[in-house]
Amino acid sequence: MRLILRATDAVNAVVTLATGLLLAVVVAAVAWQVSVRFVLTAAGINISAPWTEELARYALIWMVFLGAGVGVRHARMIALEFLIRKLPAAAGVPLRYAVTVISIAFFATMIWVGIQFVELGRTETSPVMNLRKSWVYWAMPVGAALMVWNALALVAETVLEGRDLRFASDHAPEE
Repeated sequence: MRLILRATDAVNAVVTLATGLLLAVVVAAVAWQVSVRFVLTAAGINISAPWTEELARYALIWMVFLGAGVGVRHARMIALEFLIRKLPAAAGVPLRYAVTVISIAFFATMIWVGIQFVELGRTETSPVMNLRKSWVYWAMPVGAALMVWNALALVAETVLEGRDLRFASDHAPEE
């Protein structure tokens, strides 16, 4: 099991790097768009770069879904934990496990819905970059699958180490 957890963390390291690269793409595309629209236009140079908006949007979509997948691994998603942390362990721990199971079910639903979007996207192309929308829509099922896998890894790790799942985010490694 520990080998699977280490492999999961290795995959997450690669996904985190990809997310960082996607952030760089978003920043570069938006910076170029601002430069073209405002700086160069003010200098009397009129060129257009309509692809930058699409590229930034699609990179941002992938970045969000991949980043959310990695965030689930150490319970770093936004959550209202104050109540569950204040409950006695006898009530709080089962409640946290129940919430985790519900989350996994939601992520699985996202996979199913995401695959339907991918099917729809096979017939659509983006207006400027002429990119098949299915490539963009794959972000949802891929990110949701990563969320399911990382939620299961989080539960497995807390059980193996005998920790309280309610405080999983307190044990997250600093990056």
